[in-house]
Amino acid sequence: MIRHLLTLSLLALASALAHAADKDVEALLQKMRKVYGGTNTVHIIVKTTSSRFGEQVITSDLTYAKPRKIFAKVLNLPSLKGKTWTFISDGKDVAIDDLSGNAQRSKFDLDFIPIPINLEAMAFWDWERQLSTGPGSNMEHSKFKLIKGESWNGKPWIVLEETAFGQNVFVRYFISPTTSLINRVLVYDLQKKMKRIETVITKLERNIKVNPSIFKIRVAPGAAASNSNAR
Repeated sequence: MIRHLLTLSLLALASALAHAADKDVEALLQKMRKVYGGTNTVHIIVKTTSSRFGEQVITSDLTYAKPRKIFAKVLNLPSLKGKTWTFISDGKDVAIDDLSGNAQRSKFDLDFIPIPINLEAMAFWDWERQLSTGPGSNMEHSKFKLIKGESWNGKPWIVLEETAFGQNVFVRYFISPTTSLINRVLVYDLQKKMKRIETVITKLERNIKVNPSIFKIRVAPGAAASNSNAR
């Protein structure tokens, strides 16, 4: 009987600790949604290292303005052969440079943003889905672990670890304890136990003045483009 009661006590303690951890994760996500959702404009430069590109560093220079207006330039992608690839969204339609002097135009789709980025940038225009465990959200079926004070780049960070079984990935988000913004994302393959992608912010300016003309689409409607997300 003593052993049985001890087992029940340990289970209750484990459940209480897990519940407390879940509350910490939800509190963090709520704070992050407030910051990302409260950003009107941002200029962000992201360096992406991916096994798909042979560990070459890809640079995405992106400007965003509400609601869901995006102007992005992608550099150093091997297939570009020294050219700059562009993506423009006016919030309703998108235009994608096909590198032949033309552009493809299609409707804006939150699930298909063809830029080598992760939540460190995507959360600015999709914070409600990407940073939520609610029904239908990106993190609904994920498991989490919160680590405080992990050192990277000479500074302490909050690290949110996400195990996303549906996407077959284990992700580590390095979050600033002062701004609640993601500065680094590490994505690992659950089965292969290898790093799939790393994104690091090298420059970030929030709520700056942006020339609205950069989001203007100047191409005629055409065939829908083929897109894929980083995460």
